[in-house]
Amino acid sequence: MDNRNDWIAKRAYALWEQAGRPFGQDEQHWSQAAMEHDFLEATRASSDGREVIEMRRDKPASAGEGNVLIVEDEPQLRFDTMDFLERAGFRTLEAANADEAMVQMKNNDIDVLFTDIDMPGSMDGLGLVSTVRSRWPATRIIVTSGLIKLSHRDLEDGVAFVSKPAGGLELLNLIAQSA
Repeated sequence: MDNRNDWIAKRAYALWEQAGRPFGQDEQHWSQAAMEHDFLEATRASSDGREVIEMRRDKPASAGEGNVLIVEDEPQLRFDTMDFLERAGFRTLEAANADEAMVQMKNNDIDVLFTDIDMPGSMDGLGLVSTVRSRWPATRIIVTSGLIKLSHRDLEDGVAFVSKPAGGLELLNLIAQSA
């Protein structure tokens, strides 16, 4: 229970700072943080990955746009990227790690994989890229990292790299170029 309260306290403080340190909104930030924590706990994947499949967003893609799978272990970055791409007309799916991403790949037609490199789980983002390239060669891949810098020489053909945090327009351009 202490771990839950510690996480919520840290997140509530971050929300308070993001809001400009307003006076008298502690309860609001605490409630938001508690809701986020409980959501994260409820959406952890089980061994069969059923929860990950359920996270699928049933929003149809716009004409000519495809499904983008966002693989990012930091929830706020993942949600921000999903929101941006959805506003741009893409249908998004999410995964917090490579294991969840594999469940999504097996159960959905993914046009573009946008994955972080450094994340927990049975494989990192580069391992995920290798697996996806061998099993779903038509899937376009964009790799991102805030820790590692890759050049085009480091990547296979058909795989692009963008430094984290990826700007929205830069990400849209990479998706368009990979089409």
